[in-house]
Amino acid sequence: MFENLDHQFGGGHARTAAAQYLHSQVTPLLHGNYTEAVGRDLFRVAAQFTYKTGAMAYDTGNHGLARRYFVQALNLAHTSGDRALGGKVLALMSHQANFLGEFTEAVDLARAAKLGGAGHATPTVQAMYCAMEARALASLGDARGCLRALSEAEAAFAKRYPGDEPDWIGYFDAAEFHDEFGHCFQALGHTSQAVRHATLSLAASGDSYPRSRTFCRFTLATSHVSASRSRDRDVDQAVAVATEALPLVDQLKSVRVRSYIRTFNRHLDTYADTAAVSAFRERLAEVLVAS
Repeated sequence: MFENLDHQFGGGHARTAAAQYLHSQVTPLLHGNYTEAVGRDLFRVAAQFTYKTGAMAYDTGNHGLARRYFVQALNLAHTSGDRALGGKVLALMSHQANFLGEFTEAVDLARAAKLGGAGHATPTVQAMYCAMEARALASLGDARGCLRALSEAEAAFAKRYPGDEPDWIGYFDAAEFHDEFGHCFQALGHTSQAVRHATLSLAASGDSYPRSRTFCRFTLATSHVSASRSRDRDVDQAVAVATEALPLVDQLKSVRVRSYIRTFNRHLDTYADTAAVSAFRERLAEVLVAS
C-alpha cells in the first residue's frame, strides 16, 4: 500500500504514516521470538519497509533522515542474509548521492551494490545496479564508463525472467530501463539518444508509476531544448511534452519532481519571449501555486 502511494502521489503524501507504522508495528516484531527461518524473512521484509520509508524521505528532500533509514535498512538486509536486497539499498543510496551532486560517492555506492550482490542478484536486479553506476558516471562526464555500464545493464536485462524476480524489483520494467538510459544520455549531452530512450520509455509505460513517468517527460522535454546545436532544438515540442506532465505535478508531493521542473525551466530562459514559453510558464505558475 505504501509503495503504491509513494509512486502515485510522491513521498510527501504518506511518509509520516509510513514512519509511524514502521516504528509502531514493524520494529516491535524484530524483538519477538521466532525461528531462524522466520527471522530471515522478517528482517528481509523489515529492510524493504525501512528503505521505502527512507525513499519517501529522500523524495521530500529530507536527505539526512533518508540516509539514516537507508543505513538501518542495509543492516536489516545484512541480518536477513539477502545480499541482493542489500545491493538494492546501496543502489538507492547511490541514486540519492547522485541527486545531491556527490557523483564520486554515487559511483562507489553503485559499485558496492554490484560487488555485494554478485552471484546473488537476478538479471533484472543486476541491470538496476549497472544503471545506477551508469547514471553516476554520466554525471561525472565519463562517457566511456557510462556506456560500458549501460552495455552491462542491457546484457543483464535481456536475460531477465519477470516471474523469477524478487517483488521489490517489479518497478524495473522496460519503461524504467529506457528511462535510465534517457537520463544517462541527457546527462552526457547526447540529446538525440536521450530523446529516443525517453520516448521508448513513455511508449512502454502504463499508469502504475506516474512519478517516474513525470521524471521521464521532463527529461524528454529538457533534451528537446538543450541540444548543443541550435538547429536540433525544438522548443515547441519541449513545451508540449512538459505541458503533458503538468496535470500530474499537482498530485505529486515530491521535491525531486520540482527539481526536474526547475532544470527544464532554466533551459527555457533563452526563449522566454516566445509565445509558447510564456504560455507554459503561466500554466506552470498556476500548477505550482495550486500544489
